[in-house]
Amino acid sequence: MGLTFIAFEGYDLITTVTEEVENPRENIPKAIFVSLAATVVVYLAVVGVAIGTLGAGGLAEAGEAGIAQAATTFMPTGLPVIRNGGAVIVFGAVFSTLTALNAVVIASSRVAFSMGREGQLLPSVGRIHHRFGTPFAAILLSAVVMLASTVLPTQTAGNMSSLFFLLSFIVVNGAVIRLRRERPAMTRPYEVPFYPITPALGIFLNAVLTIVLVVFIFRTNPVALLFSAGWLGAGVVIYYLVIRDSVAPGADTDVDADATETSTTPEVDD
Repeated sequence: MGLTFIAFEGYDLITTVTEEVENPRENIPKAIFVSLAATVVVYLAVVGVAIGTLGAGGLAEAGEAGIAQAATTFMPTGLPVIRNGGAVIVFGAVFSTLTALNAVVIASSRVAFSMGREGQLLPSVGRIHHRFGTPFAAILLSAVVMLASTVLPTQTAGNMSSLFFLLSFIVVNGAVIRLRRERPAMTRPYEVPFYPITPALGIFLNAVLTIVLVVFIFRTNPVALLFSAGWLGAGVVIYYLVIRDSVAPGADTDVDADATETSTTPEVDD
């Protein structure tokens, strides 16, 4: 699960565009549950067909080409243009990769933009383009980071992504508990059920997966651990030596007034 966790990660990216969605208090929670449910159904259907066609052993032997091989066996041959089911999987993989990259670009730039606006990154990252109304500096920063990551081996990049996603969800669940304590009167259109059991359980399970994943990476891809530690260490150093001193506590960052006035971000902690 520590490795396959990334396959279910995309649903949380929905929250990063809250300010750009109509009626976010209702639509954001609804979009999360609908997208997660649709993903689970599709994944179970594909895996069920693949295992039913090739068997668990055959699917394991096929490796990364397992789904395409299963589709070639399962679907009829001689289809016009497509020819076989494996081609459908290849085309689907290409298009899904493009849409995933588009979602990552949007999400990462919006997170960086918010961090710049809140003083957790340089204030320039929290600026909005005067003409297009987009967080152009955050988009450029995200593009640079993503382009730099292309030099990493695929396995290393995948392991790092899984590790960082797990750590981020630990932080998110911790933030739920902290906000409930520090802002008990905050308006919450959606509240996590069975609080505080749910976020506490989320922290525990994600921490267990993180430990298991770290052990696995240490045995199979120690370079990924070195890069991960270096990335986190660089972030800490940059924050304390550059960012924290450049943004005074409580100071307003340079954000367009129009964007601030039209912001629709709901005060939701979960």
